[in-house]
Amino acid sequence: MKKIKKEDINIQLFNCFNVYSVNNDYSFIHIEIEDKPSFYEKIFDYYFSEDKLIQYCEHMTATHFEPSTKHYVILYKHLKTYIDDFNLEIEISDLEEILIKVFTEEQSLEIKKGKNIVRLDKMGKIGEYIFCCILSDFFHFDCIIPKVHLQTDYNMNVYGIDTLFFCEEQSLLLFGESKLCKNIDNGICLIKRSLSEYERQISDEFEIVLSNRLYKEKLKKFKDVFGDFAEISIDLKQFIEKAKIRQIGIPIFIAHGEETEPTHILGKISSLPKHKIFGLDTIYYSISLPIINKNKLIATFTKKIREKEDYYKNEANK
Repeated sequence: MKKIKKEDINIQLFNCFNVYSVNNDYSFIHIEIEDKPSFYEKIFDYYFSEDKLIQYCEHMTATHFEPSTKHYVILYKHLKTYIDDFNLEIEISDLEEILIKVFTEEQSLEIKKGKNIVRLDKMGKIGEYIFCCILSDFFHFDCIIPKVHLQTDYNMNVYGIDTLFFCEEQSLLLFGESKLCKNIDNGICLIKRSLSEYERQISDEFEIVLSNRLYKEKLKKFKDVFGDFAEISIDLKQFIEKAKIRQIGIPIFIAHGEETEPTHILGKISSLPKHKIFGLDTIYYSISLPIINKNKLIATFTKKIREKEDYYKNEANK
Protein backbone atom coordinates (compact mmCIF):
# COMPACT_ATOMS: atom_id res chain seq x y z
CA MET A 1 0.00 0.00 0.00
CA LYS A 2 1.30 3.41 -1.00
CA LYS A 3 1.33 6.32 1.40
CA ILE A 4 -0.94 9.06 0.06
CA LYS A 5 -0.76 12.55 1.51
CA LYS A 6 -3.94 14.59 1.83
CA GLU A 7 -2.30 17.57 0.13
CA ASP A 8 -1.64 15.45 -2.98
CA ILE A 9 -5.32 14.56 -3.44
CA ASN A 10 -7.50 16.44 -5.91
CA ILE A 11 -11.15 16.85 -4.93
CA GLN A 12 -14.05 17.73 -7.20
CA LEU A 13 -17.81 17.60 -6.87
CA PHE A 14 -19.50 15.40 -9.47
CA ASN A 15 -23.28 15.27 -9.13
CA CYS A 16 -23.89 13.67 -5.69
CA PHE A 17 -20.28 12.49 -5.26
CA ASN A 18 -17.05 13.95 -4.02
CA VAL A 19 -14.39 12.53 -6.33
CA TYR A 20 -10.97 12.15 -4.71
CA SER A 21 -8.11 11.46 -7.12
CA VAL A 22 -4.35 11.12 -7.44
CA ASN A 23 -3.08 10.71 -10.99
CA ASN A 24 -5.40 8.07 -12.53
CA ASP A 25 -6.71 6.67 -9.23
CA TYR A 26 -10.20 7.78 -8.18
CA SER A 27 -12.64 7.25 -5.34
CA PHE A 28 -16.29 8.29 -5.77
CA ILE A 29 -17.65 8.99 -2.29
CA HIS A 30 -21.31 9.93 -1.96
CA ILE A 31 -21.78 13.30 -0.31
CA GLU A 32 -24.22 11.73 2.18
CA ILE A 33 -22.39 8.46 2.80
CA GLU A 34 -23.59 6.76 5.98
CA ASP A 35 -24.86 3.36 7.02
CA LYS A 36 -28.56 4.18 6.73
CA PRO A 37 -31.30 2.85 4.41
CA SER A 38 -31.52 6.25 2.73
CA PHE A 39 -27.87 6.01 1.57
CA TYR A 40 -28.38 2.71 -0.26
CA GLU A 41 -31.62 4.01 -1.73
CA LYS A 42 -29.92 7.17 -3.02
CA ILE A 43 -27.17 5.13 -4.68
CA PHE A 44 -29.86 3.04 -6.37
CA ASP A 45 -31.96 6.02 -7.43
CA TYR A 46 -28.93 7.76 -8.93
CA TYR A 47 -27.66 4.86 -11.03
CA PHE A 48 -31.03 3.32 -11.85
CA SER A 49 -32.73 6.50 -13.00
CA GLU A 50 -34.87 6.03 -16.09
CA ASP A 51 -32.58 8.21 -18.22
CA LYS A 52 -29.44 6.25 -17.32
CA LEU A 53 -31.19 2.91 -17.83
CA ILE A 54 -32.67 3.78 -21.23
CA GLN A 55 -29.35 5.20 -22.45
CA TYR A 56 -27.60 1.98 -21.45
CA CYS A 57 -30.32 -0.23 -22.96
CA GLU A 58 -30.47 1.68 -26.23
CA HIS A 59 -26.69 2.25 -26.32
CA MET A 60 -27.29 5.95 -27.05
CA THR A 61 -26.20 8.67 -24.61
CA ALA A 62 -28.44 11.27 -26.27
CA THR A 63 -31.58 9.21 -25.63
CA HIS A 64 -33.93 10.23 -22.81
CA PHE A 65 -36.67 8.26 -21.14
CA GLU A 66 -40.23 8.91 -22.25
CA PRO A 67 -43.23 7.43 -20.42
CA SER A 68 -44.29 5.26 -23.33
CA THR A 69 -45.21 1.58 -23.68
CA LYS A 70 -42.03 0.98 -25.66
CA HIS A 71 -39.72 2.43 -23.01
CA TYR A 72 -41.56 0.72 -20.15
CA VAL A 73 -41.16 -2.64 -21.91
CA ILE A 74 -37.46 -2.01 -22.61
CA LEU A 75 -36.75 -1.16 -18.97
CA TYR A 76 -38.82 -4.05 -17.64
CA LYS A 77 -36.92 -6.57 -19.75
CA HIS A 78 -33.58 -5.02 -18.86
CA LEU A 79 -34.13 -5.12 -15.10
CA LYS A 80 -34.77 -8.87 -15.33
CA THR A 81 -31.06 -9.32 -16.11
CA TYR A 82 -30.02 -8.18 -12.62
CA ILE A 83 -31.79 -10.80 -10.48
CA ASP A 84 -31.36 -14.55 -10.87
CA ASP A 85 -34.26 -16.98 -10.66
CA PHE A 86 -31.63 -19.39 -9.44
CA ASN A 87 -27.88 -19.40 -8.93
CA LEU A 88 -25.76 -21.03 -11.58
CA GLU A 89 -22.77 -22.95 -10.25
CA ILE A 90 -19.35 -24.02 -11.46
CA GLU A 91 -16.78 -26.22 -9.82
CA ILE A 92 -13.40 -24.63 -9.18
CA SER A 93 -10.64 -27.18 -8.69
CA ASP A 94 -7.44 -26.46 -6.77
CA LEU A 95 -8.43 -22.97 -5.67
CA GLU A 96 -5.61 -21.01 -4.12
CA GLU A 97 -6.01 -20.68 -0.37
CA ILE A 98 -6.38 -16.89 -0.56
CA LEU A 99 -9.13 -17.18 -3.19
CA ILE A 100 -11.03 -19.69 -1.06
CA LYS A 101 -10.88 -17.12 1.76
CA VAL A 102 -12.11 -14.30 -0.50
CA PHE A 103 -14.95 -16.30 -2.08
CA THR A 104 -16.02 -17.51 1.37
CA GLU A 105 -16.13 -13.95 2.72
CA GLU A 106 -18.10 -12.84 -0.33
CA GLN A 107 -20.57 -15.68 0.37
CA SER A 108 -20.12 -17.02 -3.16
CA LEU A 109 -18.33 -20.27 -2.24
CA GLU A 110 -19.95 -23.48 -1.13
CA ILE A 111 -18.55 -26.94 -0.60
CA LYS A 112 -20.70 -29.73 -2.02
CA LYS A 113 -19.64 -33.36 -1.80
CA GLY A 114 -16.09 -32.26 -1.07
CA LYS A 115 -15.89 -29.97 -4.11
CA ASN A 116 -15.43 -26.19 -4.16
CA ILE A 117 -18.41 -24.59 -5.89
CA VAL A 118 -18.53 -20.90 -6.80
CA ARG A 119 -22.02 -19.49 -7.19
CA LEU A 120 -22.45 -17.22 -10.19
CA ASP A 121 -25.07 -14.72 -9.06
CA LYS A 122 -26.07 -11.56 -10.90
CA MET A 123 -24.83 -8.95 -8.43
CA GLY A 124 -21.63 -8.62 -10.46
CA LYS A 125 -23.76 -7.25 -13.30
CA ILE A 126 -24.88 -4.40 -11.09
CA GLY A 127 -21.22 -3.53 -10.55
CA GLU A 128 -20.57 -3.68 -14.29
CA TYR A 129 -23.55 -1.42 -14.98
CA ILE A 130 -22.44 1.19 -12.40
CA PHE A 131 -18.92 0.96 -13.85
CA CYS A 132 -20.28 1.75 -17.33
CA CYS A 133 -22.18 4.76 -15.98
CA ILE A 134 -19.01 6.17 -14.42
CA LEU A 135 -16.91 5.62 -17.55
CA SER A 136 -19.56 7.34 -19.69
CA ASP A 137 -20.65 10.17 -17.42
CA PHE A 138 -17.44 11.15 -15.63
CA PHE A 139 -14.68 10.16 -18.05
CA HIS A 140 -16.76 10.75 -21.22
CA PHE A 141 -15.56 7.51 -22.79
CA ASP A 142 -17.79 5.92 -25.45
CA CYS A 143 -19.21 2.47 -24.78
CA ILE A 144 -18.42 0.16 -27.71
CA ILE A 145 -21.15 -2.30 -26.73
CA PRO A 146 -22.83 -3.01 -23.36
CA LYS A 147 -21.82 -6.58 -22.50
CA VAL A 148 -25.30 -7.35 -21.17
CA HIS A 149 -26.52 -7.15 -24.78
CA LEU A 150 -24.51 -10.29 -25.57
CA GLN A 151 -26.39 -12.64 -23.26
CA THR A 152 -29.05 -15.03 -24.54
CA ASP A 153 -30.54 -16.11 -21.20
CA TYR A 154 -31.63 -14.00 -18.22
CA ASN A 155 -29.90 -16.45 -15.90
CA MET A 156 -26.55 -16.55 -17.68
CA ASN A 157 -23.47 -14.55 -16.82
CA VAL A 158 -21.60 -12.67 -19.53
CA TYR A 159 -18.00 -13.82 -19.41
CA GLY A 160 -14.79 -12.17 -20.56
CA ILE A 161 -13.95 -8.49 -20.30
CA ASP A 162 -16.53 -6.58 -18.24
CA THR A 163 -16.64 -3.36 -20.27
CA LEU A 164 -15.54 -2.31 -23.75
CA PHE A 165 -15.01 1.43 -24.25
CA PHE A 166 -13.30 3.84 -26.64
CA CYS A 167 -11.76 7.28 -26.10
CA GLU A 168 -11.89 9.12 -29.42
CA GLU A 169 -9.67 11.97 -28.23
CA GLN A 170 -6.78 9.59 -27.50
CA SER A 171 -7.79 6.91 -30.04
CA LEU A 172 -7.73 4.60 -27.03
CA LEU A 173 -9.40 1.20 -26.66
CA LEU A 174 -10.35 0.42 -23.07
CA PHE A 175 -10.92 -3.05 -21.61
CA GLY A 176 -12.46 -2.81 -18.14
CA GLU A 177 -12.62 -5.12 -15.13
CA SER A 178 -15.06 -4.68 -12.23
CA LYS A 179 -15.69 -6.25 -8.83
CA LEU A 180 -18.43 -5.81 -6.22
CA CYS A 181 -17.00 -6.92 -2.87
CA LYS A 182 -17.44 -6.75 0.90
CA ASN A 183 -14.16 -4.87 1.30
CA ILE A 184 -11.48 -3.34 -0.87
CA ASP A 185 -8.87 -6.00 -0.07
CA ASN A 186 -11.11 -8.73 -1.52
CA GLY A 187 -11.67 -6.60 -4.61
CA ILE A 188 -7.95 -6.02 -5.10
CA CYS A 189 -7.24 -9.75 -4.68
CA LEU A 190 -9.82 -10.66 -7.35
CA ILE A 191 -8.67 -7.89 -9.68
CA LYS A 192 -5.08 -9.13 -9.47
CA ARG A 193 -6.24 -12.63 -10.36
CA SER A 194 -8.16 -11.34 -13.39
CA LEU A 195 -5.29 -9.15 -14.61
CA SER A 196 -2.88 -12.09 -14.45
CA GLU A 197 -4.56 -13.52 -17.56
CA TYR A 198 -5.77 -10.31 -19.15
CA GLU A 199 -3.86 -10.63 -22.42
CA ARG A 200 -5.67 -13.89 -23.15
CA GLN A 201 -9.02 -12.38 -22.20
CA ILE A 202 -8.49 -9.35 -24.44
CA SER A 203 -7.44 -11.62 -27.32
CA ASP A 204 -10.59 -13.68 -26.84
CA GLU A 205 -12.69 -10.52 -26.67
CA PHE A 206 -11.30 -9.36 -30.02
CA GLU A 207 -12.07 -12.66 -31.74
CA ILE A 208 -15.48 -13.27 -30.15
CA VAL A 209 -16.87 -9.72 -30.06
CA LEU A 210 -14.83 -6.99 -31.76
CA SER A 211 -14.17 -8.89 -34.99
CA ASN A 212 -17.52 -10.69 -35.06
CA ARG A 213 -19.42 -9.61 -38.16
CA LEU A 214 -22.74 -10.32 -36.45
CA TYR A 215 -22.02 -7.49 -34.00
CA LYS A 216 -20.47 -5.14 -36.55
CA GLU A 217 -23.34 -2.63 -36.71
CA LYS A 218 -23.64 -2.57 -32.90
CA LEU A 219 -20.03 -1.61 -32.22
CA LYS A 220 -20.54 2.13 -32.73
CA LYS A 221 -17.24 4.06 -32.46
CA PHE A 222 -15.13 0.93 -32.80
CA LYS A 223 -16.74 0.11 -36.15
CA ASP A 224 -16.27 3.66 -37.42
CA VAL A 225 -12.57 3.85 -36.50
CA PHE A 226 -11.31 0.26 -36.51
CA GLY A 227 -13.96 -1.84 -38.28
CA ASP A 228 -12.04 -2.21 -41.56
CA PHE A 229 -8.87 -3.35 -39.75
CA ALA A 230 -10.79 -5.89 -37.66
CA GLU A 231 -12.25 -7.48 -40.81
CA ILE A 232 -8.83 -8.18 -42.33
CA SER A 233 -7.07 -9.35 -39.16
CA ILE A 234 -6.86 -13.02 -38.23
CA ASP A 235 -6.11 -12.27 -34.59
CA LEU A 236 -5.47 -9.44 -32.17
CA LYS A 237 -1.75 -9.30 -32.93
CA GLN A 238 -2.46 -8.58 -36.60
CA PHE A 239 -5.14 -6.06 -35.65
CA ILE A 240 -2.71 -4.13 -33.44
CA GLU A 241 -0.19 -3.96 -36.29
CA LYS A 242 -2.65 -3.05 -39.06
CA ALA A 243 -4.61 -0.50 -37.01
CA LYS A 244 -1.35 0.97 -35.64
CA ILE A 245 -2.54 0.65 -32.05
CA ARG A 246 0.06 2.32 -29.81
CA GLN A 247 -1.65 2.20 -26.42
CA ILE A 248 -4.63 0.69 -24.64
CA GLY A 249 -6.51 1.52 -21.44
CA ILE A 250 -7.39 -0.74 -18.51
CA PRO A 251 -10.11 0.78 -16.29
CA ILE A 252 -10.49 -1.09 -12.99
CA PHE A 253 -13.57 -0.69 -10.80
CA ILE A 254 -14.12 -1.89 -7.24
CA ALA A 255 -17.42 -1.23 -5.48
CA HIS A 256 -16.56 -2.13 -1.90
CA GLY A 257 -17.78 -2.08 1.66
CA GLU A 258 -16.10 -0.99 4.89
CA GLU A 259 -13.44 1.54 3.79
CA THR A 260 -14.55 5.16 3.35
CA GLU A 261 -11.40 7.21 4.08
CA PRO A 262 -10.01 8.66 0.79
CA THR A 263 -6.28 8.53 1.57
CA HIS A 264 -6.58 4.92 2.73
CA ILE A 265 -8.59 3.89 -0.35
CA LEU A 266 -6.34 5.68 -2.84
CA GLY A 267 -3.26 4.20 -1.19
CA LYS A 268 -4.63 0.71 -1.72
CA ILE A 269 -5.88 1.03 -5.32
CA SER A 270 -2.73 2.90 -6.40
CA SER A 271 -0.75 -0.21 -5.43
CA LEU A 272 -2.50 -2.41 -8.00
CA PRO A 273 0.04 -3.92 -10.44
CA LYS A 274 0.33 -2.02 -13.71
CA HIS A 275 1.97 -4.07 -16.44
CA LYS A 276 2.22 -3.40 -20.14
CA ILE A 277 -0.31 -5.36 -22.17
CA PHE A 278 1.04 -6.79 -25.45
CA GLY A 279 4.09 -4.57 -24.98
CA LEU A 280 1.96 -1.45 -25.60
CA ASP A 281 1.82 1.65 -23.47
CA THR A 282 -0.97 0.78 -21.03
CA ILE A 283 -2.97 3.41 -19.14
CA TYR A 284 -4.60 2.15 -15.95
CA TYR A 285 -7.60 3.89 -14.36
CA SER A 286 -8.35 2.58 -10.85
CA ILE A 287 -11.82 3.51 -9.59
CA SER A 288 -13.33 2.93 -6.15
CA LEU A 289 -16.94 3.30 -5.04
CA PRO A 290 -17.40 2.89 -1.27
CA ILE A 291 -20.78 1.27 -0.51
CA ILE A 292 -20.25 0.65 3.25
CA ASN A 293 -22.11 -2.67 3.43
CA LYS A 294 -22.38 -4.96 0.40
CA ASN A 295 -25.19 -7.08 1.87
CA LYS A 296 -27.33 -4.04 2.67
CA LEU A 297 -26.70 -2.60 -0.79
CA ILE A 298 -27.72 -5.88 -2.44
CA ALA A 299 -30.82 -6.20 -0.27
CA THR A 300 -31.88 -2.63 -1.11
CA PHE A 301 -31.16 -3.01 -4.82
CA THR A 302 -32.99 -6.34 -5.04
CA LYS A 303 -36.10 -4.89 -3.37
CA LYS A 304 -36.12 -1.74 -5.48
CA ILE A 305 -35.45 -3.60 -8.73
CA ARG A 306 -38.43 -5.85 -8.02
CA GLU A 307 -40.57 -2.78 -7.32
CA LYS A 308 -39.47 -1.10 -10.54
CA GLU A 309 -40.06 -4.29 -12.52
CA ASP A 310 -43.65 -4.42 -11.26
CA TYR A 311 -44.17 -0.73 -11.98
CA TYR A 312 -42.82 -0.90 -15.53
CA LYS A 313 -44.83 -4.04 -16.25
CA ASN A 314 -48.05 -2.43 -15.02
CA GLU A 315 -47.41 0.76 -17.00
CA ALA A 316 -46.61 -1.22 -20.16
CA ASN A 317 -49.91 -3.10 -19.85
CA LYS A 318 -52.12 -0.01 -19.51
